[in-house]
Amino acid sequence: MTEPGRTSGWFSPRVRLVLARVVVAVGIVVALVALVTARYGFLFVAVIVIGLGAAMGPGRRGKR
Repeated sequence: MTEPGRTSGWFSPRVRLVLARVVVAVGIVVALVALVTARYGFLFVAVIVIGLGAAMGPGRRGKR
C-alpha cells in the first residue's frame, strides 16, 4: 500500500506534466520540419506524437 500523502505510480503529476510538454514540443518541431521540407509522412508522425504527448499529461488535477 502507498502512504497517504504519496501518489501511486512511477511519476508524480508534475513530472508527468513536464514529460508530456517535452513530447509535445518534440512533436511540434517535427511538424515544422515536415511542413518546411514537404514530407507528409513526418507530418503524420508529428500528429501522432503530439497526440501521445497530450494523452501523457495529467488530464485533471486532484483536490488538494
